[in-house]
Amino acid sequence: MNDERARGELLVGLDVGSTTVKAVVVDPASFAILWKDYQRHETRQPEKVLEFLERIEAAFGGPPERFRVFITGSGGNALADLIGAKFVQEVNAVSLAVEHFEPGTGSVIELGGQDAKIIIWVEDPATGRKRKLPSMNDKCAGGTGAVIDKIRAKLGISPEALAELRYDGIRIHPVAGKCGIFAETDINGLQKQGVPAEELIASLFDAIVQQNLSVLTRGNTLRPRVLLLGGPNTFLPGLRDAWRNHIPRLWEERRFPLPEGVDPRELVVVPPDAQYFAALGAARYGLAEEDGVGRYRGRAALEAYVEHGRDHLREATGGPPLVSSPEEAAAFAERYRLPPFGPPAFRPGQVVEGFIGVDGGSTSTKGVVMDRDGTLLARAYRLSAGNPIDDVRAILADLRRQVEAQGARLEVGAIGTTGYAKDMLKETLGADVAVVETVAHTLSALHYYRDIDVICDVGGQDIKVIMLQGGKVKDFRLNTQCSAGNGYFLQSTAQRFGYRVEQYAETAFTARRTPVFSYGCAVFMESDIVNFQQLGWTREEIMAGLAAVLPKNIWLYVVQEPNLARLGRRFLLQGGTQYNLAAVKAQVDFIRSRVPDAEVFVHRYCGESGAIGAALEAMRVAGVRSTSFIGFEAAEQLEFTARRDESTRCHFCKNSCLRTFIDTKTPQGEARRYIVATCEKGAVEDVTDMKAIKARLDELRRAHPDFADLAAREAFRSQEAEQAPEPRRGWLRKRPWGSRGDRARRAELTVGMPRVLNMYSLAPFFTAYFESLGLKPSSIFFSEFTNETMWKEGSRRGSIDQCFPSKVALAHVHQLVYGRRKPDIIFFPSVISLPSELEHTLDSAACPTVAATPNVVRAAFTKEGDVFAGFGIRYFDPVLAMADPPLLERQLLQFARAALGDVSREENAFAVRQGWLALERHRKSLRARARAVLEQLEREHRVGVVLLGRPYHNDPGLNHGILEEIQKCGYPIFTVDTLPDDEDILERLFGEEVRQGVIRSPRDIRDAWKNAYSENSSRKIWGAKYVARHPNLVALDLSNFKCGHDAPIYNVVEEIVAATGTPYFTFHDIDENRPSGSIKIRVETIAYFLRRYEDRLRAEAEAEVRIREAVRAYEAALRSGYGRARPAADVPAPRNWEGLVPLGIAMSSSGAAAAACGGCAGGACATGCAPAGQRQLIDITSL
Repeated sequence: MNDERARGELLVGLDVGSTTVKAVVVDPASFAILWKDYQRHETRQPEKVLEFLERIEAAFGGPPERFRVFITGSGGNALADLIGAKFVQEVNAVSLAVEHFEPGTGSVIELGGQDAKIIIWVEDPATGRKRKLPSMNDKCAGGTGAVIDKIRAKLGISPEALAELRYDGIRIHPVAGKCGIFAETDINGLQKQGVPAEELIASLFDAIVQQNLSVLTRGNTLRPRVLLLGGPNTFLPGLRDAWRNHIPRLWEERRFPLPEGVDPRELVVVPPDAQYFAALGAARYGLAEEDGVGRYRGRAALEAYVEHGRDHLREATGGPPLVSSPEEAAAFAERYRLPPFGPPAFRPGQVVEGFIGVDGGSTSTKGVVMDRDGTLLARAYRLSAGNPIDDVRAILADLRRQVEAQGARLEVGAIGTTGYAKDMLKETLGADVAVVETVAHTLSALHYYRDIDVICDVGGQDIKVIMLQGGKVKDFRLNTQCSAGNGYFLQSTAQRFGYRVEQYAETAFTARRTPVFSYGCAVFMESDIVNFQQLGWTREEIMAGLAAVLPKNIWLYVVQEPNLARLGRRFLLQGGTQYNLAAVKAQVDFIRSRVPDAEVFVHRYCGESGAIGAALEAMRVAGVRSTSFIGFEAAEQLEFTARRDESTRCHFCKNSCLRTFIDTKTPQGEARRYIVATCEKGAVEDVTDMKAIKARLDELRRAHPDFADLAAREAFRSQEAEQAPEPRRGWLRKRPWGSRGDRARRAELTVGMPRVLNMYSLAPFFTAYFESLGLKPSSIFFSEFTNETMWKEGSRRGSIDQCFPSKVALAHVHQLVYGRRKPDIIFFPSVISLPSELEHTLDSAACPTVAATPNVVRAAFTKEGDVFAGFGIRYFDPVLAMADPPLLERQLLQFARAALGDVSREENAFAVRQGWLALERHRKSLRARARAVLEQLEREHRVGVVLLGRPYHNDPGLNHGILEEIQKCGYPIFTVDTLPDDEDILERLFGEEVRQGVIRSPRDIRDAWKNAYSENSSRKIWGAKYVARHPNLVALDLSNFKCGHDAPIYNVVEEIVAATGTPYFTFHDIDENRPSGSIKIRVETIAYFLRRYEDRLRAEAEAEVRIREAVRAYEAALRSGYGRARPAADVPAPRNWEGLVPLGIAMSSSGAAAAACGGCAGGACATGCAPAGQRQLIDITSL
């Protein structure tokens, strides 16, 4: 480059990010920054780049050729050719800037709007040269600036105020950092508990830091000095403090050498111009390029592109509009626009008896008043302001005003609450009933629409789809893990684009084409929005596209049911999102595309449907007792304080959880305290009350055992295995056993095993094996059950993103390595096949991901040096084929000789036999106790819940305590492995099918699943068959996110269970996030439906008794010679009598009524049925 030209030439670096555009102009000779700017582009990336270029040209003058432009960022590639710029990949750009401005840097952490990247410079010990280890987030924007921005806006915190919030010294609460929607849900729940904003933001910072350290480092250790780059790190001191808190702890744990005499926190820095590093690096890239590369061609092509150049791209990739013409939009609005609410008129002085329902939802609070006839008298709606008590006070005042404005007086007959805040509101208002929202929505739907097959409720953060049959709930789906497809996402997008939510439909209906979004997580869709903006899709078109993808999120992502016709043909849409006609249009079109003759209705009071259900339930209980409502005056003048600090901490157990105390006081001086706690014991203050609660829970657990918990605890106990015989001595005989010296050395060894994966079904075997070889029972130990602390401390070595049960193995091994008690040996076998009790299957293979996990763990802990060796630990992960006992014996012998010394074949064979005996004892013991419980259920006409899961779902940390919560509702929990399998039970359940040739044995599943090669999948299907055939059992299907073996059998398991009308509940896609609010809703809903199912069982039993009595009376009359039997009208009809069947009747062995055989010719035939000539009608319950 000649010097004369260099003096006039300028380098321009552009960083076009997902939320901002950064630009720098630098002198190529000195690389001094001559001009810089950083602005949000508000989704208009090309326009903002054009504005920057105009300003740069105006500031420096000269022809376009004077500038060489180098561009980077997620939106840079699409714009580079238009202006003659050279695109530079982001990692390269950042690396170049760092190497120029901060040459001693060891690592970089850059957070952008929707991007996160970590770069680590690692020195090659052989050559001394450094190489980069870059890592970026892929599809998900979790853990980035967009998440912070979205939650900041929801909390009503300004950007300026956010920059003032700190991290150090602030209390931290559990928040999911993996996903922005999960984080938002957790923050919402904490806010409702009264957690102050500064603690919420500090907790969010903590979650984002931990997420990125766990995922983006890919198991590598950050090298000092660490640079924090990007807008969030630059402008948010609290976020910087969170990094400075966690990174030094990581260095300390991994014993990473640091410069002496330096505070580790000082090695984590934000350099000057940290937000511009990518743009500076792009410009730096230009110094090494030929003169003609990146030569600026002016703005003309970019201006044309902004004006109309993106049209052809949209035409090629877009989908059809929501409506094809204004006439279609008008016709649809005419059909589905909700009529305005016309409240009834009241007379002055009239006393109006009303039943109030309040729905304290996630984003809004709704209230209604209904009369005894179920007519809606008043309704009120309010966006949540962050405090449910404030919200409901305003709602009650509004409802009262609507009635009393006409001179009437509202007298409350009863009040019910529903929604997330239902329990708090029940206590503070003295409400008569709190009803789970799924039930409330069902009651409301059936009140107005009798013959509905499916209720689809889309709220602010929740989606509830309830399937009905004959007016009764048969199944439901709830977005347990994700808020994809929720109304708040549509609302927040509209607001970001400058529209009120009321304008959404009219705006979206103007779009003539729509971008096609991929359905799924809302954070993924945020990335799609950015991509579509780069292609020039307008705000109106994007809003239409989001509405169009809504039904896919509902039916394909949350419900996971593409065949809607299987659910029925009459669909009811409700929830506040249905006020948005664009959302309704998309749903109606989608449903009718799958069910052409579908009838789709929108609930006439869609936003208030939950509150209406609460009012109806309050009306139902009103006849039992007078209302406990504190009254309007007391509610409207209710004084309350919310406190969550050290004074509210619970000390009833070692967890020492923080609680929220909500103290209320009425104008009359009546004081109440409501305690928001993480468990029942924390909901009281007095130790006597706590002991009473504990005693009640202990009694409940004894009366309704949780066999998953029992199996989990008993599997890891000492097995008291018989030791292999001592070696014999004698010159005439070679010793067949190991030497006594080896025995003594073994007795001093300690073995640690991770409490994970198939260890939950195989631990008795391995414990007995080691005990038999001479290890002391006290020297054989396991990691703890999975818990949050373990996961946070031990998950940062992960380099691949497996399912959660496999990922958590890292944390368990981490605990064994870094725990207070360190083993000499860590034994974590790679089990490739499992022992099977099933028959006629193709194989009994273990999941390949599970089988490979021990090898993944080894790699993670030896990636940067052998961590095991550093602690004097030997790690063994032998391949074991548990389904092949002879091979297993040889594999264990090879391991034992390597790990334990001179183990003979005879010792090893003896120890293996002890392992099998221990495993058999463990299973038989559990099944014997399970049989006693099952027989009790049969006698008492109650139900038990069968966990259709995998062995590791016995871990309370993996099942998120779901099983314990269901047990607390009064239902015993069985697992597939603890189902009684005595021959008489199997004969009762499967015998007829064996005799008919449907299956070859009771343990045959190939009638339902031909591809029976994966043992745990096969056992799950066998468990579903067992449950479907036993009237006192219902199914609970648990599965993890990314479980490739469960996904193919979801429908198989459901169809098996549903074929007999057995209740079937699911928790699919479980991972490290514990959405406590959604779990609570699901558990309460399950408990409600199980109570109804038990009522049905008891009704069936009572009806069966009446039928037997009727038959006995009929037969006695026949034998007595009196001719005709007593008329059926004299037999009391059950309450749910629905029909008549022709009789005589014969009773089957199960007590079911059987029709006469029709082969009688006057006298009683051989089957014992009534003579054909004497058949008559008798009342039979339709069951």
